[in-house]
Amino acid sequence: MKFKTVAAIVAGMFLSAAVHAVPIVNTNVRPVVLGATPAGEQSLQTVLNSVFGTGAVSAANNQSAAGLWGSATGSATTIPALIIEQTGGAASQKFGMWFGTDTSSIYTVDLFFGGAVGAPNTLQQSAVGIGIGDGQMIISAGPTFQSACGTQVNCGLFSNALINPDSFGFYFVTGAGKIAYSIDSMNQGGVTDFLAFQGGTSTNWIFAFEDGTDNDFQDMVVKVESIQVPEPGSLALLGLALAGAAAASRRKQKQA
Repeated sequence: MKFKTVAAIVAGMFLSAAVHAVPIVNTNVRPVVLGATPAGEQSLQTVLNSVFGTGAVSAANNQSAAGLWGSATGSATTIPALIIEQTGGAASQKFGMWFGTDTSSIYTVDLFFGGAVGAPNTLQQSAVGIGIGDGQMIISAGPTFQSACGTQVNCGLFSNALINPDSFGFYFVTGAGKIAYSIDSMNQGGVTDFLAFQGGTSTNWIFAFEDGTDNDFQDMVVKVESIQVPEPGSLALLGLALAGAAAASRRKQKQA
């Protein structure tokens, strides 16, 4: 009886782990309705006009449902530029990238620290260079990008098996510590705190974040160059590769 009890407990532990290891699925539904812009702040449409040109991209109608991206260059280099911060929590909010395939295994890397832009309500740019390879990424700033390492940009070399140049998402951390992921299902309550806009057919994107409940989506706006939405075939091949790795692991365990 004792053996059966222990076995049942162990089985329950494995079942619990399997339940919590939920595969990340993009559930984004767009467009969402935008709220009114607070007095004295620039609207999301105004910010989009400043980056892509007046009327080129509609804040209300051109919201992308994408939640994952990959590098659009052979060198796997991308350049995020923090365009504007319009919130009381600007000094402590962050912007970063995440990697992973299920909710129990996510690797996050902050890119911008709070206050990287400077004065709120002013269109300025603080940029960072990122090189991404399998299992590694490097973040750099300095004179080329006019950003300060350590205080504005999280410079350094980062290593983790989950880092993948062909599949990554983005996130925003509010001044209150709430994380807004690029895939709604990863957010508490499945709320939409992230909007993505593509500059026509280019590989330039604008990401807009909401840190509260007014849905103006201009509390932090970031432009990211040289990224693209992974093709469904690429994602399928990635899934097949992961499945193959899991099968190989099981075979080794049986042989052992």
